[in-house]
Amino acid sequence: MSLVVFPFKEEDTSVVRRNLETAARHPRVREVWAVAASPGAMMSEVEDAAADVASGAGTPVRVFPQERIGSLRSGKGDGMNTAIAHAAERGFERTHFYDADITNFDRSWIDGAEEGADRGYGVVRHRFPRAATDAMITWMVTRPGLALRFPGTVLPRLGQPLGGEILLTRSAVESLAVNDRVRARSDWGIDTMITHATTLLDIGIYEHHASDGKRHALYGSLTDIEEMVLECLDAVAEVEGSPDKGTRFDADPPAGVPADLKTTVGYDVTATRRSISTPITDDESVIIQQLGLDPSDLEIDGERWLAILPRILTEFELTNATWRSVFFRLWAERVINYTTHWVPLGYDRAISYLEGTIAEFESQGTTSA
Repeated sequence: MSLVVFPFKEEDTSVVRRNLETAARHPRVREVWAVAASPGAMMSEVEDAAADVASGAGTPVRVFPQERIGSLRSGKGDGMNTAIAHAAERGFERTHFYDADITNFDRSWIDGAEEGADRGYGVVRHRFPRAATDAMITWMVTRPGLALRFPGTVLPRLGQPLGGEILLTRSAVESLAVNDRVRARSDWGIDTMITHATTLLDIGIYEHHASDGKRHALYGSLTDIEEMVLECLDAVAEVEGSPDKGTRFDADPPAGVPADLKTTVGYDVTATRRSISTPITDDESVIIQQLGLDPSDLEIDGERWLAILPRILTEFELTNATWRSVFFRLWAERVINYTTHWVPLGYDRAISYLEGTIAEFESQGTTSA
C-alpha cells in the first residue's frame, strides 16, 4: 500500500494536475496527497483538479494545508512533516515524495522507487542529471559540507542530498515522525535533515537514476534562492551523528546525459553579479577578514572555498543579518567563478571538476577528523 505526496506552493495547476493523475493511476498507489503551503486560490484550484483526477482514476486524492510543526521559518519542512505525521498514523507501507512542479514526471519515477524498495532498501532516493550550472546549493554547500563533516560514510556518496524525490518505507516514516530535529526543520533545510536522519536508521539506501533529468522551472538571479541556500547551510551545520561506515548503499549505474541539459543555463549570471555589487559594510568586512579573505578581492575559486567553508560551517548564524549577507555574497562569488572558469570547458569537464571538489572536501574532512 503506497502513498504519493506532492507538497506545493504556487505552481502551474496543469502540471500539478498531470502529476496527481500519473500517481493516482499507478497500480501500486492507494492514495495521493497534495499538501498546500497555505489555504487560498492555489489550493482551491488544486482541490478542483484533484476531485476530477480521483473520479477518473478511482484513487483517493486528498488536498489539505500544511500544519505549523517546526520552529524555524514555515516552509517546505512544515509541508513534508505534516505529510510524514499523517502517513505514520495511517500506516502506509511506502510513502513517496515528489516536487509538484516536475514537468516530466511519469510512472517510471514511481516504478524505480518501488523496485528499490522491493529489493529491501528502506529509503529510495532519486538522482538525475542536472545542467552544469544547476544545483549550485548541492554542489557548493550541501555535498561539500556533508563530505567535510562525515567523510568515509554514505553521505558524500549521495548524488542529490537535497532532492525532494524520495521513497520512505513505513519504518523510516515512523522514525522521522518522532525525530525532534526533523520536525523542527520547518524550512528549506528539511531535505538535508531527512537525508542525514535516514542514514542513521540502518535500513539501507538506494539511488534510482531518472535518466531524463528533473525538468522544472530554473531560476533567474541567484537571489531567487537566497533564503534556500542560507537555510540549507544552516541545516548542514546542525546535523549530528555520523552514519555507520558500513551502511548498505547501492545505486543504478551511470547513464548518458540528455543533450539539451548539456547546454541549459541554470541561472542569470549578469543579474546575479548586479545583486552582489552593493558596497561591503564595515560589519561584513570584519567577518570577511576573519575568514582570511581580503574584502577587495572576493574571487572565490575552489581553493579558497575549500579553505573557508569549514570555518563558515562552524561560525555561521542563520539569524545574524550580517552573516547572512556575507555568506550569500561569498557563495554567489563561488558560483560565478565556477561558471566563468569551468563551464565554458564543456559539460563533462565541468561536472568532473565538481565531483573532484567533493573528493577534496572529503579528504580534508578525513585529515581533520
